Amino acid sequence: MEFTLNETTFRIAKLDVFQQLKVSRKLLPLLAGLLSDINTVKSAAAQGDYFQVLEKALPAIAHSLADMSEEDTNAILHPCLAVVSRQQAKSWVPIFSQGVLMFDDLDLITMLKLVLRVVEDSLGSFLPELPVSRSEVPAAG
Repeated sequence: MEFTLNETTFRIAKLDVFQQLKVSRKLLPLLAGLLSDINTVKSAAAQGDYFQVLEKALPAIAHSLADMSEEDTNAILHPCLAVVSRQQAKSWVPIFSQGVLMFDDLDLITMLKLVLRVVEDSLGSFLPELPVSRSEVPAAG
């Protein structure tokens, strides 16, 4: 998938199945922290009130992130960044190699947006829209 972010064109590949498993295992506790406020977040998002979405979601995300070890954080970031390339003239250059970002102009927000795009693209079918209540969870069997 190709897209433009901050006037730069990026290309992302899908994570392989083992990387998908690794990333999803680390993301699930983070997403679980959002479940308590999911109704408020969904309602605010539907109304276009993105300030309220951030106000409700960010504390849960920040708390979950603060509780994550550096190893767990890297288990999400590194595989995701490893599948991102950036267009340079007519060629594509990986943005991440051996634990290092290859471009100095990539800031934290851009890096997180790139990771989010990879997660959406690679894990979107595995992490479908979260249920609003326990009654919406499909019965097993």
